[in-house]
Amino acid sequence: MSDIKKYPKTNEIVLTEVLNVNPNSIYVKLEEYPLNGMIHVSELSTSWVKDIRKFAKKGQKLVLKVLPARGDRNIVNLSLKRVKPSQRRDKLDSVKNEKKAGKLLDFVLSDLKIEDDKDTKTKMKKALLDYYENLHSAFSTISADGIDSDLKKNIGKEWSDAIEKVAKDKIKPKKLVIKGTLTLSFSSNDGLKQIKEALNINKPNIKIRYVSAPKYSLEIEGKNYADMEKELASVIAGMSDLAKSKKGTCLFAKA
Repeated sequence: MSDIKKYPKTNEIVLTEVLNVNPNSIYVKLEEYPLNGMIHVSELSTSWVKDIRKFAKKGQKLVLKVLPARGDRNIVNLSLKRVKPSQRRDKLDSVKNEKKAGKLLDFVLSDLKIEDDKDTKTKMKKALLDYYENLHSAFSTISADGIDSDLKKNIGKEWSDAIEKVAKDKIKPKKLVIKGTLTLSFSSNDGLKQIKEALNINKPNIKIRYVSAPKYSLEIEGKNYADMEKELASVIAGMSDLAKSKKGTCLFAKA
């Protein structure tokens, strides 16, 4: 992925800085693109705007939505009123994470004994963005899964080792959890024994706790939802096969 962005897509959420406020419009510069944009007064609020100056002042950061281009494409048509609170929050979190990831590059350069070399930092950033969506996803993915093999060939062992070391030292992958309720019962006289056998799965990332007969809470932890789903399906299938063979029942419902 190229580090150079030319023009935002329609409906894209962008971060901007206010340049000036006019009676019927606000002009901004886009943080991620070499472009300026304009918010018409009609795109500020769903209600009547009495004083446009109450919505923004010079230097203020605004999260906006890109509208379809019209007229001069050098001025991006933008909206404030169409941005949902969740979109604004996600965008600000994304910008915050990207800034943190940018600082991780400084740690990498420090480990390589390279100080105040903007050209090398830019080159390294571009190399990462050729393989990952952004710097935050680059370091997060490398922390969890290691560095991409093709990227490693491209930038060499020294850079690769330094990037992977910083990623694993500074970013701890979040544990994902799938929760649900397991219903397990046997009608035979040795039903308790059968239940113990069914629950004896010996997997440290899966926790099963008694709730009330015949229900149990089940949690599985992991780093990848797809892998977790496969493992969970395998475990439930094993329990179901055992229950079926012993004339019992086994059901699982996600929380």
